[in-house]
Amino acid sequence: MIDYHMHLEKGPFSTEWWEKFYQREVENGIEECGISEHAHRFREARGIYDHLPYTEKWCDSSLEEYVDFVTQLKKDYPVKLGIEMDYLPEKESEIKDFLMRYDVFDYVLGSVHWLQSGFGFDIDPNDPRWSNDLEEIFFDYFDRVKRAIHSGLFDIIAHIDLIKLWGVPLPAHIDDIYMDMGRIISASSAALEINTSGLRRPVKEIYPSPRFLKTISQFDVPITFGSDAHLPEDAGRFIRDACTLAKELGFKTILTFNKRKPAPVLLT
Repeated sequence: MIDYHMHLEKGPFSTEWWEKFYQREVENGIEECGISEHAHRFREARGIYDHLPYTEKWCDSSLEEYVDFVTQLKKDYPVKLGIEMDYLPEKESEIKDFLMRYDVFDYVLGSVHWLQSGFGFDIDPNDPRWSNDLEEIFFDYFDRVKRAIHSGLFDIIAHIDLIKLWGVPLPAHIDDIYMDMGRIISASSAALEINTSGLRRPVKEIYPSPRFLKTISQFDVPITFGSDAHLPEDAGRFIRDACTLAKELGFKTILTFNKRKPAPVLLT
């Protein structure tokens, strides 16, 4: 079992802080971990986020420090160096340049957290923009996810239906969206992440939802798993259950990564 999605951002880049996560991963049966800090943390990526002033307070770290830290961890732990990069269509060329310049990662998670006009939809459930047309919000979100997949920038598409996190009503045509997304990701080289953090959010279900996963299972899509832990107690949480569900639905292949080269592993 793997957990390729965790963040150390609430503590220092130290072995002591990492060990708290790792011990919980071991307890949950995880055999290979991946640290995937948000790109907006790093000064080197500031140009990608400079049009989103809200993110400035999160920019507190050096990419070099992060890479050096995980590189040292690799000597003693089964850990991969990842990064979670926001897909921002207006910054696609800057994202590409960043990933070419810093060709150090084992994998790159692609995710969507920002919609039109800088709407960070997962920040505040009481944001007045949530009172707008929900269908339009869902359309904007999934359009950006499609563009992220088509960009070819990312190895793994993270929490593909994150937009539901506050438990908002789903659009009437959601199954058509699911089918469309299944076709698109199956035609790409990207893996689909099964992310268990939704079980800790108001929606109380994984990303993608079991309903969404059942649709995607019709296609030949490789998967990865992620707890999206930001605190040690969440590391590896619910991954075993997610593995069981994936097998029941007929998923067969997990992708592991090294230097952005995928290696398929049979899901058993």
